[in-house]
Formats: sequence, C-alpha cells, structure tokens
Amino acid sequence: MQSIDISYIIPAVMHQKLPKEIDPLRLAQNGLVLEGRLPLSEMKRLTEALHGNEGMVDVKMSFALDEVGAPFMRGEFNVTISLMCERCFEPMSVDLVVSSLLAIVRNEKQIEGLAEQYEPWLLDSDNPVWLAKVIEDELILALPIIPRHDSDCLPEDAWSVGDEGQDDSETEKQASPFAVLSTLRSKP
Repeated sequence: MQSIDISYIIPAVMHQKLPKEIDPLRLAQNGLVLEGRLPLSEMKRLTEALHGNEGMVDVKMSFALDEVGAPFMRGEFNVTISLMCERCFEPMSVDLVVSSLLAIVRNEKQIEGLAEQYEPWLLDSDNPVWLAKVIEDELILALPIIPRHDSDCLPEDAWSVGDEGQDDSETEKQASPFAVLSTLRSKP
C-alpha cells in the first residue's frame, strides 16, 4: 500500500453550530472543516459505558480530497469522561484525546486500495450520516479496556494474598489435587 501526502490540504472552516446530519462526500469535495462542541448526553452507546453523561466533546473534523482524489476526514475529538476504576470501584476522570484519519468509501472493494495511513469509513447508503454517531464510534474505540487509576488506589491490606498464618508445607499439601495419588503409589 502506498502513503499519500495530505499535509498540503487546507480546507475552509465552517464557523457555525455543528449540524446533526452530514454528507461526508460533499464536505470532502468542498474541503470543509466542522468545529464545535457536542454534549456527551447525545451519545447513548458511549454513555452506557461511562459513570455519567456530563461533559462536552470538542470536535474538529477536516474533510478534503487527497492528491489522488480520494475523500477523507481528519478528526480531532477531546473530552473528559468519568469511568469506574476496575480496582477500587470509584469514579475517575479520563481525558480522551482522539485523532483519526478516515478514508470515505462507498463499498468494500474500495477498502482494499486505500493508502496505509487511512482507516475506512464505509458509507452504507446515500442517506445523510448522523454526525454524533461518527464521533461516538471514534470515542468508543478509544476507551480504555480496563479503566484504573494511575496510582495505587487500594489500601495496602487489600494486596495480601491467602492465609498468612499457614506454613508453606501445610498449604502445599492442601493445594495439591494429586496428593491422594501419592498414597496409592506407596501401597504394595
């Protein structure tokens, strides 16, 4: 796969409220940039994984055609979300800073010929695309698999393992499921 230089493209910025629906191909052909904010509460699938739905997503989406005429979108999405720590089960704040570079394609055959820097954005119809859904998909992909605090969030006594009063030989005898077999082998 080849790599295409898209650094020379400077799209025109749309300084208006973000639309609910977009036509990505038309935006790319016109070289437009969408900037604004969307509330997290509009992203139901994302907020199901969060501790709360408060907050705003800062959005910047640049649409253009690359040097071979392929439509693409460069997106930058920033938001602070609240997740539950998997260690201490307390809420924690996570700053998500997501950058994406998506090639806009109409069918799966076009995916095979994409330059390596692109991820495919497959449009399944000619209908307008819900902007919040596209942003939501990118944010869901950026969620941590196992959210946890960077520091030790559990008390020291939570890290102890097993019964500290037993000696190792006694624990070893209890733990071995094959201890019974050793007694059978010693019988004549």
